[in-house]
Amino acid sequence: MNVRYDKEIDAIYFDLSINRKSVKQDEILDGVILDYDQDDNLIGIEVLDFYDLVRNGLTIDDLTFPENKRAIAEQWFHLPVSV
Repeated sequence: MNVRYDKEIDAIYFDLSINRKSVKQDEILDGVILDYDQDDNLIGIEVLDFYDLVRNGLTIDDLTFPENKRAIAEQWFHLPVSV
């Protein structure tokens, strides 16, 4: 996993699958976007206004992943996540 943070726009990106192209996105929470490849695999997670969200109490439990993506999210973050 590769993590990139852009402090100028306060956005963080978790690249879960290097070298795969995003073809679909799903905003699961205001400012939290999941990227999928052509086979519908979760390949990235982008969080806009990251510092403000974390400062206001955002945790992994606030990110409601679709049921069929929960296992991959748990694998990458080593935490159970909400659905």
